[in-house]
Amino acid sequence: MVTAKLFSAFVAIASLVDCGVNAFDDNAARSKAVYQVVTDRFALTDASASPTCDTEDRVYCGGTWKGTEEKLDYIKGMGFDTVWISPIVQNINTTKNKLGEAYHGYWTQNIDVLNSHFGTEADLKSLVTTAHSKDMYIMVDVVVNHVAATNGQNFQADSSYGPFNITSRDFHSFCWVEDYTNQTQVETCWLGDENVALPDINTEDTSVVSTWNNWIKSLVSEYDFDAIRIDTVKHVRQNFWPDFVSSAGVHAIGEILDGDPAYIAAYQNNSMNSVFNYPLFYAIDTAFNSTSASMSQVVSALNNNRIQFKDTTLLGNFISNHDNPRFESHVSDIALRKNALAMIYGVEGIPYIYYGQEQGYTGGADPANREALWLSGYDTQKEMYTYITTMNAIRGAAMNASSTYNNNQATIIGQDEHNLVIRKDPVISIVTNRGSKASNAGMSITNTGHSSTELLDAVSCTTYTTDSSGAFTASIKSGLPAVFIPSSQKGNLCGTTTAATTSSPASAGVREVAYSSFVLAGMISVIALCLF
Repeated sequence: MVTAKLFSAFVAIASLVDCGVNAFDDNAARSKAVYQVVTDRFALTDASASPTCDTEDRVYCGGTWKGTEEKLDYIKGMGFDTVWISPIVQNINTTKNKLGEAYHGYWTQNIDVLNSHFGTEADLKSLVTTAHSKDMYIMVDVVVNHVAATNGQNFQADSSYGPFNITSRDFHSFCWVEDYTNQTQVETCWLGDENVALPDINTEDTSVVSTWNNWIKSLVSEYDFDAIRIDTVKHVRQNFWPDFVSSAGVHAIGEILDGDPAYIAAYQNNSMNSVFNYPLFYAIDTAFNSTSASMSQVVSALNNNRIQFKDTTLLGNFISNHDNPRFESHVSDIALRKNALAMIYGVEGIPYIYYGQEQGYTGGADPANREALWLSGYDTQKEMYTYITTMNAIRGAAMNASSTYNNNQATIIGQDEHNLVIRKDPVISIVTNRGSKASNAGMSITNTGHSSTELLDAVSCTTYTTDSSGAFTASIKSGLPAVFIPSSQKGNLCGTTTAATTSSPASAGVREVAYSSFVLAGMISVIALCLF
């Protein structure tokens, strides 16, 4: 008994320990919530200015690191603790190119020089320092695979390309990537086109490898970055990455733009522990795209991921980013939008939100999805701003309630054509693609793991009480998601709540949901340690 009490006290004290904000590792990454910005489009240094920014012009619109620093509270207000910023290095000057300017940061020229459009070295360091003072983290985007040039296959490196200035040594011979089923082409040929070619860096050369490893170590140290996001990972050989990630010394997440879980999982196995969850992204995009779609695709994606990936808790979950049309560009129904977001929060993994989702931005394919956020006025009363804040607050309450929450895999405890009931202790989520015009419905939920417990739906701020078996009947209104947590664990969620009028699964008119279950791998609880 004494031992148990001591252990409980230790756990309680450990949960209150503040290790200080600094670089985090993979274990700590599971607890993070990430907000992605396109630096040039997020915030201006002069907050009183509001210049127009036509995305079709593809030019710099004026966003800066100093502007981002000034808007950290706007980001933190939604419950995000990590900000992913655009690549920071000098890019090529393409003022007269039909593809526009390198405002996005992915057309590298010199990795040893900062992109002056975004600010100075002092500005960047100030952004990181200020973020840390607010208990926030900065994730920097890095591009290893290529540089950029406007002279296509006639590219010749020179001193303007910094350390990669010897064409024959530092770059693969010219060829366009034309066959994405040919991995040799994918890794050694060039992306881009004659307007902007992306000469492929020779990451097989030992001097190039050494340059990259020393550079990333120095970059993280110099600017005190907390994590890195790595672009175009699949275009570099898999066995290049472990030493690069180790040299960085911080959490790294890689972009492998592909929907095949087996293909992406190979990079988690061989290159880095965290990768973006494109298989789930595509499944969500399909399942919540219309009210006639089926939830079976999401279930299949979750099942396949758990077969292929060694650790699904380190996958980056998202529904929008700078490379893909915003989810909102083809889904106008607010209920479907909310359910899609509830999905990435309801299952295991790290949630990533793309700037502008909270303002209801609807940009389609690049460049339309890189809108200027200052045109929104940073409205913190927007419906989706409030909703995303709630999603992060639920996740925070769950982490406070359960030391194993971030390591738990979700279980599907209820399923039919249009509804899923997801259990990720201590949270129960109901997501549906029935849409905002759907009639209200009751749903019988069993196997919640909460016996005779008052549960709070933190979306509607309604309470329900389970019976002795853990069952209850939830009310689904206007096609909105419902996310339940024990009221005793709700923290600051829902200051005022309303008790539901029904709680018994045997109530008249209740629509029963057919149940299915996943075979889940056992997860070992890991105590996250501070690096410093």
